[in-house]
Amino acid sequence: MNICSTDDEYCQNLINAFADILPNLAIKGDAEEPFYKAPTANTHAILYFRSNYPRSLLHEISHYCLAGDRRRGLDDFGYWYAPCGRTAEEQQRFEVVEARPQGLEKAMCEIIGLRFSPSLDDFSGRPPSESFLQELELAYQEMQLNPPPTANKVLSGLNDYWEINGLAYIPARLGEGLRGFC
Repeated sequence: MNICSTDDEYCQNLINAFADILPNLAIKGDAEEPFYKAPTANTHAILYFRSNYPRSLLHEISHYCLAGDRRRGLDDFGYWYAPCGRTAEEQQRFEVVEARPQGLEKAMCEIIGLRFSPSLDDFSGRPPSESFLQELELAYQEMQLNPPPTANKVLSGLNDYWEINGLAYIPARLGEGLRGFC
């Protein structure tokens, strides 16, 4: 069994797995903000995730899987982004578009043994709405039972990669409180 004891090791194994699964996508960590750079005639698409944080990588991959071919041709998949400090209406719109990617993220976390918790990308102290949590759970069930083609490819490939390489993750940070297989 190979143990990933740091977020850097964990992220590198995820990058290696996704390189096999999605060979036309370059993945880079240490970004201040996550971003997707659409492919050009001479380059592959590049997905940037935040500061070698495994959940950021999984979240951005979820957006890639669900974007579809047209949106994958647009920087940041053509989505809008409003930073923290959103109005209640803006937060509600955010929750509507985030439930499905987070459902896929939850399914990937389960495969690799990483704790999942919903992300509202909102530091106002507002709890997640019941409708968001319900939609997230429905999306998670969809990803378990009938994922779209790219999501299915990623879920299957990630599961295979972790099993073949015998990977396990033991978090180095004390507050995480979990020990499990990745």
